Amino acid sequence: MRTQLSITSPRGRRSIAMAGTLLASWALIGAACGGDSDEAGGDGELLVWGSREYYIPPDEFQSFESEYPDINLNWDVQAEDDILQQLLRMRQAGQTMPDVIQDDTFMMEAYYEAGLLQPIDDQLETWQEEDPELYDKILPNAWEDNVFDGETYGMSITANYDILYYNKAWLEEAGVEPPFETFEEMYDAMLAMKEARPDKIPMTVQALAGEGVTMLKSMLNAVGVPFEGSTPDLTDPAALYVIDFWQRAQADELIPPEAISWGESETRGAFIRQDAGLIFDGITTAGDFNKVPNFDYGEQWETTPLPKDSGEGHTGISVSQPRTWAITADADDPYESSLVLRYIAQTDNLLESLANGSVPMRQTEALNDPRLQNEILPFFTDDLKESYLNSESMPASVNTGEVEEILEQLWGEIVQGTDASPEELAEKYQEQLNALE
Repeated sequence: MRTQLSITSPRGRRSIAMAGTLLASWALIGAACGGDSDEAGGDGELLVWGSREYYIPPDEFQSFESEYPDINLNWDVQAEDDILQQLLRMRQAGQTMPDVIQDDTFMMEAYYEAGLLQPIDDQLETWQEEDPELYDKILPNAWEDNVFDGETYGMSITANYDILYYNKAWLEEAGVEPPFETFEEMYDAMLAMKEARPDKIPMTVQALAGEGVTMLKSMLNAVGVPFEGSTPDLTDPAALYVIDFWQRAQADELIPPEAISWGESETRGAFIRQDAGLIFDGITTAGDFNKVPNFDYGEQWETTPLPKDSGEGHTGISVSQPRTWAITADADDPYESSLVLRYIAQTDNLLESLANGSVPMRQTEALNDPRLQNEILPFFTDDLKESYLNSESMPASVNTGEVEEILEQLWGEIVQGTDASPEELAEKYQEQLNALE
């Protein structure tokens, strides 16, 4: 059985902070332009920049070139998380930018505010007229995530999705059977797991500064905490519940006290060694787990969605983290550039990219294709699929990095242990968040 290849590391706070800082003035430091040619744009010429190799369709645009022989398409992968910087430098140097770029969707507002993109609404209207069958398969949030001032600036056709992985034998010993309907049910399960294996840690988490706080942000969304852009209202009753949940978990030794110095490697290592029974991580991480000898899906571990109900009256949403393909302001032929978006959104291209290490897609035919669950992502269960389909994008804004830095401090204080009450913690860190505005 073929399984998903791994993605070795997520983008941490360093990269998401860029959106809030790169709109400041830049010193003129040479241009960076990859690909097979030195120039972008021009009649019948396109330059496409992807952010990771596995997002490039495996045939490397050969079928695109066969279908459109009059278009000379060159492409490159810019994997240093610096496409926004590069475009700003190219503009300063008077150089032509690539026609089509890809980046995290939360970065698109920064691109938009810098005037680096062009709206695609006219091209979408043409797409819907020329190829309604494909257009209608794309989920609405692929467009909605990229709307600024009433115009659409990109297509977020894929989105990473974090899920709960669990140690199958351990949960069976504890008499626990996922999925968890509420977080209180999950907490009771963690207590039962601790009782079954007192010398182990029920849930592994990471709290190393700069590694992000996906677990905390996902749970805040899952219980319905209000967000203003990327900023949560920590004083909301639902947020106080989340803080209290993890303070209880720390006091009951359900999470590792040493996690303040743990990044993703240490966190995943604890789960692989079976020193921890639960981990919340991206769906592509399953590829790493399945490569470990004698640690196979369906035998040692399985998957389940995160709850969307606290169990104490707070309900919310599942969140995913999309990436966007967009057409730059320098693209001379927006129609030809939009054909690249159509090509990327095709079912076979999405599925083959997924098998190479990409993430789930926002396209219904691909999501329902038997190859997805039978060959590529066998651990993408029907429960996970339903949760993904109903997920919304993680709240974001140009100050996402600054917000996450403050939330990391909150998370670290919780994981280390503190005598402060949830209300005191919320007041302390909400004051810092409000100061960012």
